[in-house]
This record gives sequence, structure tokens and C-alpha cells, in this order.
Amino acid sequence: MRQSKYWDDFDRRIDETVEAVKSGTEPLVRRIAVFVTDRCNFRCEYCNSDHRGAVMDKAKFIETVEKYGDTAIIHITGGEPSTVSWLYPYLKENGDKYRFHLNTNAFIKPPSSSLRRLKVSLDNTSAAKWDKIVGRSGAWNQVVANIKEACSETVVSITYCLSKKTFRDAVAFAKFAKTEFPGLYAVFFSVYKGDHPDYQFSKEDVTEFWNIIMPELLTELDEESKALIRETLDEKKRIMEGTRFEQNSTSGTCHLSMTERVISPTGQTTRCSHLYRDGLMLCEPLKHEKCKYGCNRRLVAFNEEVCKRLDK
Repeated sequence: MRQSKYWDDFDRRIDETVEAVKSGTEPLVRRIAVFVTDRCNFRCEYCNSDHRGAVMDKAKFIETVEKYGDTAIIHITGGEPSTVSWLYPYLKENGDKYRFHLNTNAFIKPPSSSLRRLKVSLDNTSAAKWDKIVGRSGAWNQVVANIKEACSETVVSITYCLSKKTFRDAVAFAKFAKTEFPGLYAVFFSVYKGDHPDYQFSKEDVTEFWNIIMPELLTELDEESKALIRETLDEKKRIMEGTRFEQNSTSGTCHLSMTERVISPTGQTTRCSHLYRDGLMLCEPLKHEKCKYGCNRRLVAFNEEVCKRLDK
């Protein structure tokens, strides 16, 4: 069975999707995004979520895992999953049976040895600054220690959110990650999309990042991290427009979402995690105007490749 280290396993999903569409069948579901809670133990200054407090019922989570786990990656996210008391014990008991991937802030030590992949949010090399941003004393030291331990147990990547406050420190962080986290798989650079004045890029900030910071940053990154940043920030305007990809058609079928499912904390099922975060619950694999802001180059290329093969 073909597997790629990158969690989406795109090559196989493209093959299976094309074959299914041609034969009039449904392709196998290969990724489940489980939003297990809206709760969080941080109160980040730049966060746009309201943390209403919904928590998935354990029975629903087990039902989802047992329904899809033989064929799909179970990608667990939130909110902050570690705030769900029953989750980590369950993952420890069942990590050898299913492919669990986890997004977390890593303030609470994750069950790394029971995970196939771990993604942690961190965008500062200063304990004082980070603790202030997330509203939690001692957070930076604890998160860094947990990342270091996890790197020896599973595939770990870090998400660094580029914003007005953080973009000038991106190079320093890349150097820090290279030194402090041996075995780290990649650093992924996302872009702040909110309207908080302390975090929102100005045109001058974008120009400085693109002309000065980005070239130096690329010299410090490993190959996977370079590939990821080039897929998301391949043009200067992406930063100002919230990583907008006008190349992504907003009509017709989203072939990518044919092989995905998204489960909300209340157990509702939808298709696309990007649209879910925008408050859209699409039950059919259809595109939407907001797709311009969700999919990066790699995701756009998935749909383009499927369409190309179907047109042959």
C-alpha cells in the first residue's frame, strides 16, 4: 500500500478518485478531520475563535474511528484537543490500530508515540513574548520541551503564523528550530487572516517580508519547509490577500473533498475543513467562493490533475 510522509497521501487519492469517477462509484475516504472540541486552554491575542466549549461525545469519536479508521488518516484538531479528558488515554490505547494525526498547542504533553504525525503551533523564540500572546504563564518552556521529546517519537512539524508581530522573527525561528528540534520534519508558515491591528500586515510589511525576510528565510529552511512555503506564498500578493488563490475554480466538483470528511464537535459531517472553519457545512463535494482562500498550490494541483486525467 503506497503511503506518503506528507499526511494527505495525494498520489494515491488522485488515482483512486479518477478511477471511481470513471466507474461511477465513490472513492475511499482517505482523510477524516475530527474537530473534537471548540475549547482551548490558551487565549491567544490573534485567535478568531470564540471557544464556545463544545466537546465531542466519546462514543461519537469511537464510532468515527471505527467507521473510517481502516482506510483513512484520523486527523484530530480543534479548538485544543488536549482539553478533552478522554482523548489522550484513548489514543494511547489505540495508536497501534489506527493512523492518528494531531494538531495541538502541546502545552499538555501529547501522546506522541501513539501518533503517526504531530503538528504544533509555535511562532516565537521568546518565552516572555509567547506566554503573553497565549495568555498562559510557563507555556513556551513547556511547549518547547514537549516538542523536543515528540521529535524522537513521531513525525513532528511546527506551524508558524506570520503576522505584523512575528514576520521579522521568522529567520531567527527557523535557525532556532533547526538547532533545538533535531529530527523536526518541517516548519509550515501560515499567514494571519484576521483584522487585529497589531497582527494585520500593512503593504509596507508585505514588501519588507517579500524583499528582505523571505530570501534569507529560504536559505535556512529544509527542503520540505521550502516546498510548503512556496506552495502557500509563491507570490507577494498572497500575503496581503490572505493567501488568495484565484486559480482555484469556485464552481463544479471539488474532487479533493470526495475523499475527505469533516466531523464537528457535535457530530455533524461535512466535506471540507477549510470551509468548515469559515462556518460552511457542505455535504456534497462542491466548490464555493471561499475556496479561493482555502487551498494552496498543492491542493489546487490535486483538482487540476484529476480533471486533466478525466478529460483524456
